[in-house]
Amino acid sequence: MAPSHVRLRPAPRPRLRSIPTGSEADQRARYSRSLGPCPGRDPKYDYDPTSGPLAELFTTIADIIDLGVPTGTLKVDHLAWGRWCEFCLEMKTSTWRTDQPANSGADPAGFQREAKLLCAFLLWVYNRIQPRSKADPAPKPESAYSMVCAVRRVHRRNNISMVSCTQLSAVLKGLTASFIIEHGAEALLPTRRQPLGPHLLRQLLGGVPATQTGQRLGSQRLDWAAPLFQSLGAMFALAGSTGFRKAEVALPSGCAFDDRRLSRASVLWRINGVVYADPPPALLEALVPRRDYAVIKPPRSKADQDGTKFGALPIYLIFDPSDPINAPSWLQRLELRLPCHGSDRKSRPLFTEDHLGRAPMSHATVDRLLGLLLRAFLPEDEAKVYSFHSFRVGFACALLAAGCDPATIQALARWRSTESLAIYARLNPADYAAWVSKALSQTTDSITTRRLPRLPLLDEFDLMATFATADAIFTRVQR
Repeated sequence: MAPSHVRLRPAPRPRLRSIPTGSEADQRARYSRSLGPCPGRDPKYDYDPTSGPLAELFTTIADIIDLGVPTGTLKVDHLAWGRWCEFCLEMKTSTWRTDQPANSGADPAGFQREAKLLCAFLLWVYNRIQPRSKADPAPKPESAYSMVCAVRRVHRRNNISMVSCTQLSAVLKGLTASFIIEHGAEALLPTRRQPLGPHLLRQLLGGVPATQTGQRLGSQRLDWAAPLFQSLGAMFALAGSTGFRKAEVALPSGCAFDDRRLSRASVLWRINGVVYADPPPALLEALVPRRDYAVIKPPRSKADQDGTKFGALPIYLIFDPSDPINAPSWLQRLELRLPCHGSDRKSRPLFTEDHLGRAPMSHATVDRLLGLLLRAFLPEDEAKVYSFHSFRVGFACALLAAGCDPATIQALARWRSTESLAIYARLNPADYAAWVSKALSQTTDSITTRRLPRLPLLDEFDLMATFATADAIFTRVQR
């Protein structure tokens, strides 16, 4: 039986209590004032960061730091900080844990106080979060632990090191064991999107009757020569041969188009050995198969916030119009159908959803049309396991099936690591294009354990594996 004091099913999420405006800023200011004069310290190094003509510099430090944090991370941190504030309000204690002797362990009693506070927050937030998926019977302990990590990040960005304790890991392991006892070890396995590999991509782009020009697609008529579907087809073909993320090729809701998305200037052409940033139509029409390349400059991304890593390393895709999923062939038709020249190429999105080729393709449009296309030839229960991320998964799986080593897969798919960057930098155009071409000839039918059919009961071997599962989860979240 699970411990009676741990509620494994989440309680209804309470309304956040009203936190006075400016309370966070006030506490941060009090922390800043603590950096002022201190007995026993040489006063010539002291200064008051809260007054004077340069005070604004100090108040904007945190905002400037936040600019360097990925948007997704900031959203998680904002959510976690709201929960932390609510928790601390109930505990009648400060949200900013600035007692450094306690955090460092120099004050043993304070260390115990800070450690128990974090442990209590882990249990408190676990009872309030909801499962990420309707298929999950309860929230996973790792999700609650991520809230603790987010609170740590907020403190760290404000130059505060919170307490680090082994008791927190023990609480997480206990939560995980309780979860396994009630819901089984299989419920801890992640639900991953299935790979959308070359075979399925060919069906998607007109390889079956249901996705060919003239077929009804929702309220629209499918026409791969129309600007909308030409952009969509080029996007899918490019994603299937590069692993671009959706945020790199389409525009999230509420965002302005910027250099985090592919523009027309992101595409160059290597024609007969010469690279052109803006080739005339005659040159594009005369591309030679297996000789000429589309050269793609990756935009800034969550793995390359300033664009200095992958943005400096172009992607080479060989032109081969005989392959229906060849990205350069789709891009050639897009360039000729919606011409864009000169400085306009920098501000014009590569993929658009209007007939003029100006309105950026939105996430909502991509998701809607991808779902309709998949459901046109797949049963509902099969179609729903795919999303745009499936292109990225499919690209990696296809490379693996083609015999590509893991480090090179990391490089080609632009996963950030020192080792992969070194390999990526040495890939010449022919090598890069050869791996992509070989990958697009593979069949990817891998499946995650979570997608396998389940038996109603676990056997004794599953029960023996529960504690190993708990240890694995804690090891992963600690990295």
